Amino acid sequence: MKEKKLQTKDLIMAGVFAVLYVALICIMASLTGMFIPVYLILPLIAGIVLGPVYTLYISKVPKMGAVLILSVLAGFVMSASSIVVLLYVVVLGVIAQIILTKTNYSTSGIRISYIIFACATEGPFLSLFFAREGFLNTCAQYYGQEYADKIDAVTPIWVLFVQIAIALIGGFIGGRIGMGMNAKHFKKAGIA
Repeated sequence: MKEKKLQTKDLIMAGVFAVLYVALICIMASLTGMFIPVYLILPLIAGIVLGPVYTLYISKVPKMGAVLILSVLAGFVMSASSIVVLLYVVVLGVIAQIILTKTNYSTSGIRISYIIFACATEGPFLSLFFAREGFLNTCAQYYGQEYADKIDAVTPIWVLFVQIAIALIGGFIGGRIGMGMNAKHFKKAGIA
């Protein structure tokens, strides 16, 4: 890390990775949304799939503020029904950035920061608990009232804690996969 300040090319790279990150979340949510049990484990799936994106991003833009930019952009997209989601995702981004900075972007620091940041995929589900009616109305618009009723029936408050736990597990797995891909494939290809 020779240069610590974000430059224009870093901001462009942050935007590109944020779009990729959010696009993948939207695709996964759309695909899993059709099947309620699979949809409810989206934080696990997303944590695994997005690990390589995050680790490549950190290797391309290892500068203070890069993760915060990613969290703000991702948070805006995920916070369609509640400001709580945006705040949650941004707080996770700040924590992940602090971990990266304190560990000087070490391999373990990147993994730990991603485990924390992977919990951002739980963000949209927070609306089930802080803006439940809005979330269920959105579900009804996209998938029908029967679907919304099923979501309502299978999501008591304790599901939030289960989803956070599986997001942490997904982050752990995704971070390991991402670091492995960085070392074996991205660096050899000259991408990282």
